[in-house]
Amino acid sequence: MPKKASSKISPITAARDSTKILIVDDEDDILDLLRYNLELLGMKILTARNGVEALKIIDNEAVDLVVLDIMMPQMNGLEVCQYIRNFSNLKTVPILFLTARSEEEDHIQGLDVGADSYLPKTFGIDVIISQIKALLRGTQRVLPSASVLSIHDLDIDRDRYWVFQKSENTREKIHFTRREFDLLYFLANSPGYVFTRRTLIKKVWGMKVEVGERTIDVHVSKLNKKLGKYQDSDYIQSVKGVGYRFLSPN
Repeated sequence: MPKKASSKISPITAARDSTKILIVDDEDDILDLLRYNLELLGMKILTARNGVEALKIIDNEAVDLVVLDIMMPQMNGLEVCQYIRNFSNLKTVPILFLTARSEEEDHIQGLDVGADSYLPKTFGIDVIISQIKALLRGTQRVLPSASVLSIHDLDIDRDRYWVFQKSENTREKIHFTRREFDLLYFLANSPGYVFTRRTLIKKVWGMKVEVGERTIDVHVSKLNKKLGKYQDSDYIQSVKGVGYRFLSPN
């Protein structure tokens, strides 16, 4: 990791001044490096040195993004991520794992518990900052603005990040991570059309976010598990050798 900020990073507009990021890592040099560079961009930085400290902040602060190490004392990053996704009020906040562990199974495990992206600490600060900025931008520049998309038995509210599944007598809210929601919305907005994994990464994650094609498979699997079946069919269908499509109404 570089010791100080790169001169390539420049301040951004005052519109970002209210952006609040939580960085969770037990290495002081990592905390200091990220805090220094992100504060140059006008962001407010909160830090925690273990998972227990992180949960106290998560329960009391509305943050816009969380950067998590995996190997930490008391509570590891995977457990913190699971808590955020399942029990906190920040279920849709972007989560970036920044860790010394770079094996593929660790990457997949991080995505499985709800992370949006995963970078090894060996990456330079410019790459890490670029990834954080891309996650903060989310999908606003690629996903159309809409109120509620109704398809099959689903009501997908793009503005509120809500998904309701209707049955004869009930209307159940289903919880998704922000990236799961964005992928679902993108596919459901073009039912029947087949998209390659690379296209889905580009349209949902963005060009500057470093994720592999396996990421799409993990997210589709989790979406179909949460949604269940629609008339004995998966909502999101695999097209062998090509990619994925959302179940067409026809």
